[in-house]
Amino acid sequence: MNNINKNWKEFLINEAGLNKIRQDMLDHDTAFITAFRGDIDDKSMCLYIPPSEEELSERDKMGKNHGRGESNKRNNKELSAFLLSQGYGIKNIQGSYIENFKSIDPKKIPREVKEASFFVVNLNDDPEFSQEIIDLGKRYCQDSVIIAPKGEEGYIYGTNRGKYPGLDQQETVGKFAGGETGEFMSRIKSRPFVMKEDEEIETYEGLPGKQRQAAKLIAKRVDKEINEMNMLGEADLQDYSKGGNITLYHYAPVDADEIEVDPSRFGKQSYSRREKEKSSYPRSFFYVNLDQAENQVTPGKTLFSLEFPTNMLYNIKEDPDGLVDTIRHPTYGFRNDVEWTELFETISKDYSGAYYSTTSIDIVVLFEPVKANKVE
Repeated sequence: MNNINKNWKEFLINEAGLNKIRQDMLDHDTAFITAFRGDIDDKSMCLYIPPSEEELSERDKMGKNHGRGESNKRNNKELSAFLLSQGYGIKNIQGSYIENFKSIDPKKIPREVKEASFFVVNLNDDPEFSQEIIDLGKRYCQDSVIIAPKGEEGYIYGTNRGKYPGLDQQETVGKFAGGETGEFMSRIKSRPFVMKEDEEIETYEGLPGKQRQAAKLIAKRVDKEINEMNMLGEADLQDYSKGGNITLYHYAPVDADEIEVDPSRFGKQSYSRREKEKSSYPRSFFYVNLDQAENQVTPGKTLFSLEFPTNMLYNIKEDPDGLVDTIRHPTYGFRNDVEWTELFETISKDYSGAYYSTTSIDIVVLFEPVKANKVE
């Protein structure tokens, strides 16, 4: 949601709909997100530049069911398709917000924008839920998204370079409260978001067969665009290099002085399964910044590290050999297990690994087994 003010005062829910909504929030992680933008042509704050009109027209010709030109309606259709295909439940919300809130740029005048948003429920308790919502906020150039972990206070998370709350910045906005009104209403300061009480949670299983197929096709493309956005993040490999070497960190569920980290085990851990969807090419994963380690990775694990020559890693962000531009499909970009796999295979011919970024993590992947020592 673009430029949502930082004070999330309360949620007002009618008694008839209160139990179901409250139960969703107590039982599952939930979120609020939209793909709407007031000034859809302004890309100055965006991390991802969407496909050109020519690319969208080419998709139309090839039967990909995308309208010509970028529009809020199409973007929200893509967003809902992705959310449903991931197994999340969604409800439609009609509301408004102030775009360019707190902006000091005279060209970016604060203004009220009406939008169609989604209340999203993590029905299957997917551990990647919060990261998925953040990635989608960045893909659709939202100033922020709202995430409410199960039974906890919600928070606003910044997903573009806007003034508030700021990229990758988050701020707590409070818990939920019931009230006496005929609608489900969230109030973020003076701006309402309304959910009709008879609105049912929409799920992927509830879609007709052809709509499920269309949703999957759209979701695959959106996922590809998110992967490409993450791959070309802002991190610089040289920031981590010291004396020609880079320190790599790896968590493992063993207590030993030394281990071998082998790419043949790729995809056996839950946090690497999504990466396996991106490409089945075997590779081991390493952190370069321990502050970025995910909560689902570290508990009960032992930390190991090794020094690795920086010149043996291919910097995908800088793409010095032009591999990204050469391999990228002119229409589809980087598809899961197609261009991505070709990229890793090509890199592995001359390099031992690669460096790239996800939305919040700088990553090194290695294509060969290595020894790592326990960090005391």
